[in-house]
This record gives sequence, structure tokens and C-alpha cells, in this order.
Amino acid sequence: SWQMSLLDNLNRYEISESTGFLPAQSPLHRLPTYYSPWETVGSSLPQLIATKTLQNAVDGLPLLSTDALKSVPEARRAYVVLSFIASGLLFGSSDNVDVYFYVRVHCVKANHPQRLPYTISVPLSSVALRLGIPPYSTFAGQNLWNYRLLSPSESVTDPSNLVAQLTFTDTPDESWFFIVLTAIEARGGPIIMHALHAFEAVSRDDAMAVENHLNEIAAHLRDLIPVLPRMYEQCNPDMFFNCIRPFLSGCKASSELPRGIFYENEHGGGTWQQFSGPTAAQSSLWQFIDLALGVKHRSTGTVVNEEDDVVEHPSVLSEEECLFLQMRDYMPGPHRHFLQRVTQEANIRAYVRAYPNNQDLLAAYNNCLDRLIEVRSKHLQIISRYIVVPSRSAKQKSLPTVNPILGRPDTELNKRMEGQATTAVAGTGGSSPMAFLKQVRDETQRTLIHVEK
Repeated sequence: SWQMSLLDNLNRYEISESTGFLPAQSPLHRLPTYYSPWETVGSSLPQLIATKTLQNAVDGLPLLSTDALKSVPEARRAYVVLSFIASGLLFGSSDNVDVYFYVRVHCVKANHPQRLPYTISVPLSSVALRLGIPPYSTFAGQNLWNYRLLSPSESVTDPSNLVAQLTFTDTPDESWFFIVLTAIEARGGPIIMHALHAFEAVSRDDAMAVENHLNEIAAHLRDLIPVLPRMYEQCNPDMFFNCIRPFLSGCKASSELPRGIFYENEHGGGTWQQFSGPTAAQSSLWQFIDLALGVKHRSTGTVVNEEDDVVEHPSVLSEEECLFLQMRDYMPGPHRHFLQRVTQEANIRAYVRAYPNNQDLLAAYNNCLDRLIEVRSKHLQIISRYIVVPSRSAKQKSLPTVNPILGRPDTELNKRMEGQATTAVAGTGGSSPMAFLKQVRDETQRTLIHVEK
């Protein structure tokens, strides 16, 4: 059957039975010697940004061929290093780096470079094409392929055992921000296998097996719930909003970068390109869980036929559906292809609806959704604390007075920050995160199956 062949071909989709969309082996720490010029810049990125010497360092780089990248892990490492350097160039080159580190990106918009030099853009585009991912920073580059285990014998599901390989600011806050999301991906990994086995059980009409796999999915979702609030342990919301978040900016529909970014080629030409910034909406795990459980994102007020999930106007995609589909373009190619297959084959919800009198099956299914709603409520709290609240503060009272990289006081900055106005805030992917996530949570709530007694 299709499901068994999918279960047998997880390697083809670069999916691990235990860690899901995270690579089965930890990401490479370093590329072969030929690529040491990239690694040298990547490893000193925070210092180069802080001292405003990144552009000079990149200007000194040779144009290296990606042909010497011999494996997928090497290609991923090259992509991570090059995409970090690119975002550092684009969003870390303010004329006043002290102010830049603490002020939202649009406060220094006049200083945005709008082009990537060909020594970065050419190899980045080449390796991104190979991985089936855009030549820009993505969730995969920052959260799936950018961690190191502190103790290799300990688990990848515990953020305390992880550290980010590359960062822009060299702060514990930034590393923690990345690796909490990495740990969540690892902890959610086993959900994939249980869902695929449940699809297979549906196809042979084994209600007990479907119920058992749904109970396992609910248990793994429950395991995820305490991990999200661990973000508060080591990532300060003001530090995130003012110092880290600017580096996660997109260059699509951006007032600062109206044409996007110019990717130079080695022949003196190039192309303008636009991309959304890295965001959790680019995580394949959450789109997979929605597809597996039959959570559909519709526009508000769409009429649904009670017997089935038939939308009256299927040709009209809601904003959420559009955004979710757009975000798939930012996933690694194999993961995107996997989700396309799952879209065609997901069958759990229809099966549960076909057996309204099987109360244990129904309870197991609804329990999965209840846990998913809990995860989404926790996510909303995080967004509120890390984006909405800091964006509303006209004056950031809890700003560190010392630049974490240069290690010197920012008295100038405090004067500039006095009475600074704030504007409506978008997520790094470009959407309004609270409205979007509330809608997503409400849609999950509506997916619960209520059987009339």
C-alpha cells in the first residue's frame, strides 16, 4: 500500500523515525578545509557585525564552488553558514551598531544594503537549489540544521543539552531561542510514525490500532506542552525583540526593501528576489500534524456541510491556507514533497466520523486535538510576551545598558530611545502573528468531532 511504501521510504524524504524532520545524526560542525574561508567568517559573525567589519570580511572572500560538497550534511552546513552570513550582511550593517542592536529594524532602514555580493549569493543559490529551499534564512537553516549536542549520550529532546552552532549576537538568549524550537521538533518526531501507522490501520479497517496510535500521538503532544514555556528560562523578551528579531526579517512586501534583495552573479548582473523571514510557520512538523488530524484552515464564516468537511467555495483559499502553502516553499524539498503525499492520503478524521458510536476512538481523536489546542495556546502566550508586549513599550525599560558584544555602556542609545513611538507589529514571516495564531487555534477547536447523543 502507499502508506507502507511511505513508511519504508522515510529516508527518501529525509525523515528520521525518532527525531522526525530533524536529521538523524547531529549536523556537521565544520566543512572541509576548502571551505574554511566561509567557516572563518561564520564563526566570527557576531564580532564582525558588532565591529562593523563584516562587509570587509565578505569582500575578501574568494568565489568557492559548491561542487566539493559531497553529501547532504555538507550541503546543509554550507547553507546554514552562507544564509547566516547573508542575513548578517543585510540586517547587521547599521551605521550605528549600538542602536541597531536594540532598536527595531525599521529604525535604521536607511542603512540596509540591498544586495548580496556574488561570493555569497552564487554559492548560496547553488546549495539552496540542491536542498530544494530558498537562498535565504529559513526555519530549517536556523532550527533543524544549526544545533550541537553538549553531551552526545544525552537526548536531543532536552534544550539544556543543546546549543546553537551559529548566532548573530553570540548571546545565550539567541542560542536558547533557536534550540528550544529544535528540542520541540525532536520531541514531536515520533508523532510522524504513529500517524503513518494510523493511516495504514485505517486502510485495513483496524479501529483498535487507529485508536492506539491516536493515544500515542496525544501522549507525544502532551510531552511537547512543557517545552515551549522553557523559552522564558534563558531568552529575555526585550533582548529577543530588539537584538535578535531584526536578523529574522524578511525582504518581501517590506517598506525598507521594496524590491527585495539583489542577488549578484559573477558576471556583473543579478536578480531581485523577495523572501519571507524565518518563522515557526515554516516547520514541517506542525503542518504534518494538521494534515494528519484533518485540521483545515478556512476563512471565517465558510459554510461546511455537516456530513463531511466539504467547503462550499473550495476555489477560495483563506489567508491561513495561502500562508501555510507559501510557507511550504521555505521547507527543505524532501519535507515539502512528503507533505504533498500526506495531503493526498490523510484519512484519520473521515474514519473517526464514519464510526460515531465508537466512543473510545472518538475520545482518542478529540484528545489529540485538545492537546494541539493547548500547544497553540502556549504558542500564543509566547508571541504575546516576546513580540506584542515589547512592541507596545514606547520605551524599553528593561534594555541592557551594556551592548552584549561590544561590552560598553549605551548612554547614547538611552537618549535616542526616549519616547520612541511603536507601530503595529508583524511576525518574522510577515503576517500579524497574534491574529493568525488565534485563527489557527480556533480552527483546531472547530475540528473536534461532536456526536449527538
